[in-house]
Amino acid sequence: MTTGSINGSDAERRRFAATSKWWNSTGGGSTKKEIPGVSGSNAKGVGNVKAGDGGQKFRKEWAELDEENWRWMKEHRVDPKTGVVVPDPNAAVSCAPGADALRRRPAGSGVGGGNATDLVVEGAQQAAEVGGNWFANHKMLTALAVLFAYTVIARVLKV
Repeated sequence: MTTGSINGSDAERRRFAATSKWWNSTGGGSTKKEIPGVSGSNAKGVGNVKAGDGGQKFRKEWAELDEENWRWMKEHRVDPKTGVVVPDPNAAVSCAPGADALRRRPAGSGVGGGNATDLVVEGAQQAAEVGGNWFANHKMLTALAVLFAYTVIARVLKV
């Protein structure tokens, strides 16, 4: 491990990279730039950092990457003000039960709810939980159940 590196799965690294694209190009949601059909979801930018430079410094130093990030945000329908993925109203409803959790806004309606970073992190945590099996999501409960069963068996056998 070195400074700036992370210890995580490929899926976590992809989520962090996606968050970085949004953060760098929008200054944490403080941009005035909009994406038609996506930006209207939160016109006031409730929850953004409001103190950023709108991505100007990043755009000045990394113009090509900034253009690529904006293309990516447009393709993936990421709201520049909040970093939240806005579902396509024309898209078919997903059949996968876990896919809807990825689109759900963790903070409810979003009015006065946490900042954009909190929303992105909460969404990443929900995405990580989707697809995990029961034992992976309840390790502590499983360990306690095994310990309890061992104790009961030991007392019954008087070991």
